Amino acid sequence: MADPPSPESPSKAPAADSPGQDQPPPDPVARPEPRPSVYIASLEASGPNFMETALFIPQLEPRRGPKWYFFYGTLTNPDMLKHILDLEETPVLRPAVLIGYALTNWGQYKALVNGEPDQPVDGFAYSVQTKDDEAKLARYETSAYEVRACNITFKDAEEPQESRGYTFMYAGDESALKGERFDRTLWEKQMGVVLPDSWRS
Repeated sequence: MADPPSPESPSKAPAADSPGQDQPPPDPVARPEPRPSVYIASLEASGPNFMETALFIPQLEPRRGPKWYFFYGTLTNPDMLKHILDLEETPVLRPAVLIGYALTNWGQYKALVNGEPDQPVDGFAYSVQTKDDEAKLARYETSAYEVRACNITFKDAEEPQESRGYTFMYAGDESALKGERFDRTLWEKQMGVVLPDSWRS
């Protein structure tokens, strides 16, 4: 005698449409993407050593051969300059002057800022021979200073008597420096972070 067929579960008939039964959940409300944090983006872009002072070595316009640099602070010491550039011989500096600038103090260091049109700043000029030496000078000066083009007038009897050259000027807010206030411009440049406008009041 054959075994009776096993009973199959009866298929459920589709339920009549009724509120709240077997209805798919509503699509979630689309939320706008959060705005990226400028602060976080700045930190990520700064890399793992973001707490170290950022170094900015400017790209100067193409020019072959030595370049005259005007010094006014610690770099006017030939022994200091010899050490920074790792020179074999003591460098020869020429007495020189810039017109239209002024010196002020940034902590214990001198800082060159814009002055009156006829205001002189005395110092010394040195002929920097290589781009590698320029990079060494920029590292020594740190990001608190930046390279600017200038007109150098020499005070000795040698030639040339005038030359287009470069010098290191204060990279922050001159008015804050002169007023002995916290310099947000320089802080942002060194930290790689832009403060909100509401913090600038």
